[in-house]
Amino acid sequence: RFSDVAIDHSFAGEILGLHDLGITSGCSLGGFCPERTVTRAEMAAFLVRALGLSAAEDVNSFVDVDGHALEAEISALQASGVTSGCTPTQFCPERAVTRAEMAAFLIRSLSG
Repeated sequence: RFSDVAIDHSFAGEILGLHDLGITSGCSLGGFCPERTVTRAEMAAFLVRALGLSAAEDVNSFVDVDGHALEAEISALQASGVTSGCTPTQFCPERAVTRAEMAAFLIRSLSG
């Protein structure tokens, strides 16, 4: 399904599983970009899709996501209590997710 994920890639099963579950369609037409980092906005979209959260476009209080392609997903994650942003008024959508942030996103998602 992804031209840049060989069948013998260490994480081919997980990557294809995310596609099969509708959590990702990749980074480009036909590509997954397995070596690229994940942005905070992409992490929000993955979690919203994985958890089946509804869009919450009227909840967003982050000043840096207005008009962002994943604004609805970021708002849904905020409304669910999974994120409060990188500051009280910003989400920092294009910043890479640190391992610590990933841990917080996952624990809040799974315990909510």
